[in-house]
Amino acid sequence: MEEHDCYANQDMSDRFEMLNMITRRRKAAAGSPFATVKATEKWLRSLSFDSDYDTHHALTEGLERFNAEHVPATTTRMKSLLCIEAAGLPLQRAVVEQYVRNQSTFRLARQALWRETWSYWVQMADAWLGLLKQACRDAPHAGLRPHIADIAAHALFYARQTMRWEYHQSRTPAASAWRRVNRIYRLIERDGSAHQAVPLGGGETSCAREFALTVTMGLVNPLGYRPEEIESIAALIEACRQLPLPSAKPLRHTHTHVIDLSLDEGASVLGDALIEGKRLRYFGLRGVIDTLKSEQPPAAQRDLARQVASLIERGGVRRNRHRSHRFGSAWVTLGIDNILAVLTHPDASDRLLSLEPWMLRDESAEGMGLILPEARAVPNGRLIAVNLDPAENTWQILATRWTREENGHYLVGTERLSRHPKRVEIVPDGQQAVAGADRLWGVLLPMTSTEHGMSHLLIPAAHYREGAALSLREGDVAYRLRLGEVQENHDGWLRVGMEVVGREQLAAAA
Repeated sequence: MEEHDCYANQDMSDRFEMLNMITRRRKAAAGSPFATVKATEKWLRSLSFDSDYDTHHALTEGLERFNAEHVPATTTRMKSLLCIEAAGLPLQRAVVEQYVRNQSTFRLARQALWRETWSYWVQMADAWLGLLKQACRDAPHAGLRPHIADIAAHALFYARQTMRWEYHQSRTPAASAWRRVNRIYRLIERDGSAHQAVPLGGGETSCAREFALTVTMGLVNPLGYRPEEIESIAALIEACRQLPLPSAKPLRHTHTHVIDLSLDEGASVLGDALIEGKRLRYFGLRGVIDTLKSEQPPAAQRDLARQVASLIERGGVRRNRHRSHRFGSAWVTLGIDNILAVLTHPDASDRLLSLEPWMLRDESAEGMGLILPEARAVPNGRLIAVNLDPAENTWQILATRWTREENGHYLVGTERLSRHPKRVEIVPDGQQAVAGADRLWGVLLPMTSTEHGMSHLLIPAAHYREGAALSLREGDVAYRLRLGEVQENHDGWLRVGMEVVGREQLAAAA
């Protein structure tokens, strides 16, 4: 009898141990609010606070915990993340609206709102990228393979939002951000799912479209724009439903920009050379540019839309090229009238009345970074002439591309249009210069063969007609040329392409 009681007690002890082990496992599984879809939904219902901001903050902290859980990726985990997204995107929109509204009121509030919004984008981008990595390389989790296009589209979408949010701080997206985007797109292309339709944010998208949106915003590179303008620019680009998708084959007269998927940078203007490459992808953005320049955008946004079109048209100067730190003064004059004056009389003492001393910050092959002596509004696209050595009287023509305040300094970024500008007399083809009559002047912007870009001509808008034949007279040389497309509008003066069809000595041409 005693022996029987002993066995009974042992059996009971084993059962208690088994029950304790099962309980511990269940508690461990229940310790994460994301263990199941139902658990995630229950956790989301518990996020009920007095304000959208507090609820958003709690949800973002939950996302950080989600990413910290180093557990295998499964379809259940993906569905839990979709539940978080469905609850988070409306809250994110509300916080973004607060951020834009608070720009003119509370500086501390707008910084906190920017950080809160940025944190959500970053955490979501990391979450979807983690799922994508495991779906592609972990054989035991093959259940995610049918969803790879959905996962990659979400990863690209949130990477794009994170990059856009950097522009609000006047920061160009890091090279690592472009590396991530380019690698994701290469991966999904190899999988053959780049054009598969994916539901996202209440609409439909694809990996190719998300990649194209990212590239186009990178071409605009809206540094120096106000937050409401950056958000409007993003909306204008997203509204282009026929946004051209990347192509592996270049087509002349169709493709305008190119991106190298093996590099950690965005797209650039294609130019005349149509070089094929295994990692090169081409975009034909002429239709988007024409749409933005047309009357289709809302009336209140047409000026901004035309600026965006110009930025895309000339965009894509590679940002990771070497920049040399430079120190010293630079003499600067703004506006076409002052530029014509200094090019006409480079040695005249009265030119000092229109010159300003700006500090040089850095310089690259494409432009200069300058520091203003005081706070002032310098619009994007404003023409300036810069002389780095007053003793030489050599002027360069640049255009402002962005302005921002940094540590009490007012910074201006510029793109170089020409190192050797020349004031030239313009005579419409078939006409003769009449003595005593008002003469028409323009500025020739030659580019050397080693510089990025092509030669252009600055001409008053009233005298431009595409394809028109003109004669330029500079010194004892006369050039015959044909006007090309408008590249940019600079305060009523157009920078246009041109084709030189002849050159003669002035004596022989007279």
